Amino acid sequence: MSEQTTYTEPTYGNWRKPRTAGIGKLGALETWAMIVALIGLLFVFRLAGPIPGFVTLLVLGVALVAFTVRDRHGQSRISRMVAKRSHNKAARSRTNLYRSGPVGLIPGGTAQLPGLLAKSQLHQFVDSFDRPFALVFMPDTNHATVVIECEPTGMALEDPQTIDTYVANWGGWLADLGKQSDVVAASVTVETAPDFGVRLRQAVDTRRHPDASETVVAMMEEVKATFPQSAPVTRAFLAVTVTAWRQGSPRPRKVEDLGLDLAARLGKLTEHLEQCGAGDAHPVTAQTLCEVVRSAYDPAVAQHIAAAHAEGVTPALSWNDVGPLAHNAGWEWYRHDSGFSKSWVMSIAPRGEVFSNVLEAVLSPTGDVDRKRVTMLYRPVSAARAMDVAEKDVNDAKGRVTSTGNPNFRAIDEYSKTITTAREIAKDAGMVNFGCVITATIRNAEDALAVSYTMEDLAAESQLTVRPAYGAQDTAFTASLPLGLVLPDYVMIPAKIREAV
Repeated sequence: MSEQTTYTEPTYGNWRKPRTAGIGKLGALETWAMIVALIGLLFVFRLAGPIPGFVTLLVLGVALVAFTVRDRHGQSRISRMVAKRSHNKAARSRTNLYRSGPVGLIPGGTAQLPGLLAKSQLHQFVDSFDRPFALVFMPDTNHATVVIECEPTGMALEDPQTIDTYVANWGGWLADLGKQSDVVAASVTVETAPDFGVRLRQAVDTRRHPDASETVVAMMEEVKATFPQSAPVTRAFLAVTVTAWRQGSPRPRKVEDLGLDLAARLGKLTEHLEQCGAGDAHPVTAQTLCEVVRSAYDPAVAQHIAAAHAEGVTPALSWNDVGPLAHNAGWEWYRHDSGFSKSWVMSIAPRGEVFSNVLEAVLSPTGDVDRKRVTMLYRPVSAARAMDVAEKDVNDAKGRVTSTGNPNFRAIDEYSKTITTAREIAKDAGMVNFGCVITATIRNAEDALAVSYTMEDLAAESQLTVRPAYGAQDTAFTASLPLGLVLPDYVMIPAKIREAV
């Protein structure tokens, strides 16, 4: 008799949001601010008397509540007030509005990309396999991004063991990014959009035999009319962002040098992706990237682009003409050309242990949404720093456990996770910071409320806690595009201060 083994589906998790050591739920900066405030309060009581002291105590108490009491998304009252005030200021000065094109304010009458992408540059190079690829260069941050289009096989016809292998290889692929000193970020974008049926109609019409029976003709005409209504197109893009600065280099590398460097490394990146279930992975050309961005800002153009390709015509697009002719960045929605979009950002990752299909609900096509993008943002921690970061997380988590005589379960669980992470990194695992942006685009503004409820339900089904990108809808929309934007590098507050809060 042969011995049978029982398969146990693995679970994943152990991610956590890094926090600095502080008293209770306070971060390091908040703890020191409270200590300084208490010392100042003692001086007020001693020098000015009890009445001014109690007034100062009341003011400090209100300030402490405003800064430290947070909602379920980790947002304090002060941060929400600042965001609302900044948006109202932009609305009064009309800087949330954008007009381009022949009647706009952009020099030359072009449809330049707005916001963070205004200074972006698009170049094209050829890799070592003689494949042309687009390179997006951001002068403000000296970042260059190469975009790879994938054709994932999906999980429908795969056995569980194969899926586990895909997940393990994907984790190894992300870990390898931390071993490349110039890689600063990566992102995966899964976009679902309607199939307009242009190629299907052309294929049916060009292959019709003049002697075909009426029954066959009627059947194919029905296929042409009904198939596109239930066959959305799903596309997956992976963007890898590198910095022009090399450690020890006196000056950043030029775009030409970046193109040559990435041309030599692109083959290795795409080859290993196939082992992660990405299917055929190939670099995106400048023409394709222009079409993707143009269709995102103006969904009505996507049908015309598909029709042009069906006729064998390549639409004439340049990087200076893929932006919207007009946009209005609202508090909760983003109006751009023929599209009406809303974006959500992940505030809490799936808690506990999850299975490999945890994001299946939010990634699947949604009938009520014309176009949807789910973008996972990754920022790998350098392999040289990963162990130091892990040890610091262990010490900070240990400090929160020992700072009180009766630590809660969350603090103990967080301490246990940091120890597990440190052990895995000691075995050559990688450390990656990650986030998620979800963007839903519709053509009819009247469907906005229903679509909003649908997307939040899908996110909840995938165990994601998300919140609308209030006051930053245009920025979140840009971040969801497969262009490799590294948003933390555009924030004025230094990263060390943000991490200490």
